[in-house]
Amino acid sequence: MSYVYTAAQAIVQLIYVPLLLSCIGQDEYGLYQLVGSIISYLVSINGVLSSGVSRYYCVYRAEGDHERADNVLAISTRIYWFMSVVAVVACAALAVVAGQVYGNSFTPEQVFECQIMLMVLGVNSIITMHNTVSIAAITAHERFVFLKGSQLATLLLQPILVLALASVFHNALCVTVVILLMNLLAAVLQKWYSATVLNVRPRYKGWDRSIARALFGFSVAVVLATVADQIFWKTDQLIIGYVYNASAVAVYSIGSQVYMSYMQLGLVASSVFLPKVSLLWKDGAGVREVSDLFARVGRIAFMVCFFVLGGFLVLGPDFMTMWAGPQYAEAYLIAAVIMVPFTIDLIQNLGITILMVADKYYFRGAMYFVLAIFNVVTTIILLQLLGIVGAAISTAVAMFIGNGLIMNWYYSKKLGLNMRQYWSQVLRLLLPLLPVLVVFAWAYWALPIPHCTWGVFIFAGILYLIAYCFALWKFGFNSYERALVGGLLRRIGVGK
Repeated sequence: MSYVYTAAQAIVQLIYVPLLLSCIGQDEYGLYQLVGSIISYLVSINGVLSSGVSRYYCVYRAEGDHERADNVLAISTRIYWFMSVVAVVACAALAVVAGQVYGNSFTPEQVFECQIMLMVLGVNSIITMHNTVSIAAITAHERFVFLKGSQLATLLLQPILVLALASVFHNALCVTVVILLMNLLAAVLQKWYSATVLNVRPRYKGWDRSIARALFGFSVAVVLATVADQIFWKTDQLIIGYVYNASAVAVYSIGSQVYMSYMQLGLVASSVFLPKVSLLWKDGAGVREVSDLFARVGRIAFMVCFFVLGGFLVLGPDFMTMWAGPQYAEAYLIAAVIMVPFTIDLIQNLGITILMVADKYYFRGAMYFVLAIFNVVTTIILLQLLGIVGAAISTAVAMFIGNGLIMNWYYSKKLGLNMRQYWSQVLRLLLPLLPVLVVFAWAYWALPIPHCTWGVFIFAGILYLIAYCFALWKFGFNSYERALVGGLLRRIGVGK
C-alpha cells in the first residue's frame, strides 16, 4: 500500500502541476510554493514526531507494559498541544516579517496574500500537531493499509478541489485553504480509526518524568534535524524569492517537484520498518541483523531509485518541456543536480529509523543544522554567480557532505553498522545497470528520432524499463530478491 500511495503521488503531481499552472499563472504558483516551503516544515516535523511516539509506544507494548504505553500517548498529546501553540505564534510572527522581507521583490497584493496564507498555516499547525498521536498509534499497530489509504483518499481529492476553486478565484490562497480542509478530513478519519477500531485511547497516569524527558528530548532533536532538512529543500526558494521574484521561485519549484516526488521512494522504507527495527534493537538481536536488514532494504531502494534517476537524466529535458513548458527548461538542471547526491540519502533512509531506535538522533540533528547554515551561505553566493541553478549546486554539495560522507562514517564508527558490506551489496547492482543506462542515453540522443513528443517518450521509457528489468533479473538479483519477486508474481497470478 505504501508503494501504491507513492506511485499515486507521482501520477497526481504529473497531472496536477501543469493544470494548476494554467489556472493560477506563474506568479501565483511561485507565491504558493513560497508559502508551501513553510508548510513543508510543519508536515515533515509532524511525520517524524509521530515516528518518535511510535518508537516509545512500541517499546512498552513489546515489554507488556500497556499502562506506560498508554501514558506515552497521553503525555505526547500534552507536549504537542504546547508545540502547536508555539507554531501558531511563529506563523503570526512570519506573517509580519514577510511584509518586510519581500516588500521589494513582491507586489503589495502578493505580500498581503502571503500574510493571509501564513495565518491559514497557523490554523493548520493546530490540526497537524494534534493528530500526531493518532498517526503514531496506527503506525505502531502496523495498520499501514488504512494509514496510506486515508492519505491516498485526501491525495486524490485535494487536487480536484484545488482546480475547481482555482478556476474561479485564480489565486494561491484557495490552494492553501483546500490543504487545510484536507488535513482536517484526514485527521478526523485517523482519529476515529485509532479510537474506535484499534481502541487506542491516551490514558493519563500522571506525569512520568522519564517518558516526558525522553519524548521532549527526542522532539527537540527531531525538530532540529527536520528544520535542517527543510532548509536543504525549501530555503532555496525563500532566498530566490528575496533576490529575484515569484516567477523565479516558480521555475525552481518545478524542479523541486521532481526531486520531491523522487524523495517519496526512499521514505516508504523508513516508516514501514520502524516497528521491526524497534523490536530487533530491543530484543538484542545484535548489530549484525540490523546491518543485514539495512543492506537488504538499501539494495531494493537502489533498484527503484537508480531506475528513476537514470530515466530522468536521459528523458528529463524532453519531459520538462512537455510537462511544464519550454519556459521551465532550466528546472531540469535544478532537479538533476540535486537528485544525483540525493540518491545516497534515499537508499539509506532506513538509517534514520535506526538512529531513532538507538536514541542517536541528536547527532543527525546537530550535523544537519550546521550543514544547513553552510547551505544558506553558499546558496546566496552561488545565486549571484550562477543564477537559480547555483542554489541547486549548493544544496547538492551540502547533501553529499552530510549524507555521503559524515552519516556513513557515523553509521560505521558510532552505531557499529557494517557499511563496507552495505556498499559492497549496493554497488554490485550498479555493474549490470550502468551499461544499460549508457546505451539507452546514446540511443535516445544520438539516433535520429523525434523529440518532445509523448509517443516517443513513452515508447523509449518502456524499452528502458524492459532492458533494466532484464539486467536486474539476469545479473543483479540475489537469491533473496529472486524469491521475493517470484512470490510477488505468484501472488498476482503470474508464473508458477
